[in-house]
Amino acid sequence: MIKRILDLFKQPTGPERESISPDLAAAALLVEVMAADDDWQDTEESTIRNAILHSLKVTEAECQELLSNAKSRHRDAHDLFEMTRQINDHFSPEKKHELVLNMWKVAWADGEVDRYEDHTIRKIAELIYVPHEQFIKAKLEAKPS
Repeated sequence: MIKRILDLFKQPTGPERESISPDLAAAALLVEVMAADDDWQDTEESTIRNAILHSLKVTEAECQELLSNAKSRHRDAHDLFEMTRQINDHFSPEKKHELVLNMWKVAWADGEVDRYEDHTIRKIAELIYVPHEQFIKAKLEAKPS
């Protein structure tokens, strides 16, 4: 009986655990920002779509698939570890800065940054080891004038 209870808490490892691509991880993190304030808006989703197309350099069809999968990941995610691990393993410091910049663009897309969006971006930036000055620089770059 105890073994069955412990099995409920085991995280799958190895081949049974489905790994995600770095591109999907980036898209999922952008969706996390959009979802942070529980107010999903078309302008935010459009900003994510533009970020995916331009930063990840994918086709429109690949973009749509990434966005759809990212939304599914958001619904099923328990934490940010798998996504941030992919970013840390595969993104250069410049790509990480660009990702944080895009997260700020998503947050600003509706005209204001909600405190939950700010918190989410701050947490992700820390988890992907973006220095605080780069975090602030990205926030200022993304802010509409």
